[in-house]
Amino acid sequence: MFRIRIAAALAAALASTALVPAAPAVALPAWEDHATSWTNPDAREPKVVNLRYGAHQNFDRVVIDIQGRMPGGRIHYAKNFFYDGSGEPVPIKGKAGLALALNPAVAHNHAGDSVYDGPRIARPHLDTLKAIAFTGDFEGYVSFAFALTHRAQYRVFTMYDPLRLVIDFRH
Repeated sequence: MFRIRIAAALAAALASTALVPAAPAVALPAWEDHATSWTNPDAREPKVVNLRYGAHQNFDRVVIDIQGRMPGGRIHYAKNFFYDGSGEPVPIKGKAGLALALNPAVAHNHAGDSVYDGPRIARPHLDTLKAIAFTGDFEGYVSFAFALTHRAQYRVFTMYDPLRLVIDFRH
């Protein structure tokens, strides 16, 4: 009798969980094919501390780790890139590219020492993302350049815990 009660309770529990709808998936933003910008008036000197990248089935992804609040930013298509402050050309090339500037943002501490631990230049040679460059930490702006194999659509969004900015480049 005890086994029948346990089996009945287990069957009821399984049936009730089958009727509970699944939590909705978080929708990703639409793919963009033009310059995009955003602001965050609450941002107070966020720190850009790392960048990593990887390939996915339909897109290549860059993840930028942020400490503090998410800075505002602007991303736009560019073919040639230059280092902030000096104006020197950045030694990465692609058939197309995107430039990203985060503001207000820094990649250094109050003593002036760099807190950015990501690549200065990387050449991952993924399907769309050919090369990446850290192009500046200058006067409240932190900037990056992304050389692409073609003028790809992209999407930019934020993820939390930990805070990070995500950029996907469509294949």
